[in-house]
Amino acid sequence: MPEFSTVAHVKRSFLAPTETFVINQVATLERYRPIVFCHHRVAGVRYPSIPVYPIQDRLPPSLHLADRLSYHVFRHLPIFSARLLVRLARAESVRLLHFHYLVDARFFLALKRLTGLPSVVSVYGYDVSSFPHVLLRYGRRYLQPIFREMDCFIAMSKDMRQDLTQIGCPENKIIVHYYGIDTDRFAYPERTYPEKRVVNILVCGTLEPKKAQDRVLQALHLWEQSGQSSYSFTVTFMGDGPLRPKLESLVHSFGWQDRVRFLGHVPYHEPRLVEEYRQADIFTLPSITIKGDKEGIPGTIVEAMACGLPVVSTYHAGIPEIIVNEENGLLVDEQDLEGLSRALGRLIENRALRERLGRAAACTATSRCRLLSRTRELECVYDQLLAGELPRRASVHKAMVASEHDGFDSTSATETK
Repeated sequence: MPEFSTVAHVKRSFLAPTETFVINQVATLERYRPIVFCHHRVAGVRYPSIPVYPIQDRLPPSLHLADRLSYHVFRHLPIFSARLLVRLARAESVRLLHFHYLVDARFFLALKRLTGLPSVVSVYGYDVSSFPHVLLRYGRRYLQPIFREMDCFIAMSKDMRQDLTQIGCPENKIIVHYYGIDTDRFAYPERTYPEKRVVNILVCGTLEPKKAQDRVLQALHLWEQSGQSSYSFTVTFMGDGPLRPKLESLVHSFGWQDRVRFLGHVPYHEPRLVEEYRQADIFTLPSITIKGDKEGIPGTIVEAMACGLPVVSTYHAGIPEIIVNEENGLLVDEQDLEGLSRALGRLIENRALRERLGRAAACTATSRCRLLSRTRELECVYDQLLAGELPRRASVHKAMVASEHDGFDSTSATETK
């Protein structure tokens, strides 16, 4: 196989500000040349110098209405748009397609059918947990053709692999592979863990119900009401979303206006994102399942771990595959508010515990979640797809990465039974 084969990354919109995990995979490829096919480009978002081809910008005005109907109503790529992408794929000598999200793969299925190129689909969270159950399970029926026609599916955790099989994806097509985080950027080996009477608790991520940031404030209020400690805290929320009004209401009702900061969305590339991690003493994100909607492995948790922060989270989705309770973080059951309160209280009061868990977390993130190492494994998946070895010979992938095995499976589901 020649070096620098072109892989087209395919997504409906490119790129939401919170989807840096997609662009990081694209931008760190070393042995493959990446390009992007999308329906439309998101305005005001910075991209690396990678060719991006939005369908919307290339269609004649006479086709715009039909394109909008196909996108918003029928949820299928119209044939004229599919043919446009086929021409682009030929012009760019594309040899492989990488779809991001199940729903995006289904929308662009005609591209796979017309090109016949080897194709891999990355799965991230809602697309496998809540989407299949929408409209009386219409979502599940909508996805079924891709399970038959796509060659390989990448789940970021064992939990997600199980969810995939439950909605109809063949087990022998699934590889468990965590995409990785730029741990080098967030690493903070100079971090110290001084004794402090007031610690800063950081909560980073979209403010939405499944991330349960409101439970952080409720748990801290419960801990403070116990009146058994002379220690205190401040809270920093970094992110924005529909839960913010509820959070602001809780802050007002608790009288914590001088203790809680709302920074709003901080773009990933800005230096102050890293600086907020460095200024924090504790990180928490107590994710919960809402009407079947789950996380994968939240990237902000791994960023915090890389920065040496002790993390409090929940036994939710893939989180227990990266955090081991009492070893490199603290985990509580999803609905255990008192347990969350006790865990946060322990870290507020115990400097030595913050240091022990924080240092262990940094080692875990660096050794198991480093973006460049994970990207090399992704390129091994590409190699096997081009060689026709997936899914028939998924065991090859395990062999190729065994020399730097890091705790994630990176293998097909059938081999781990």
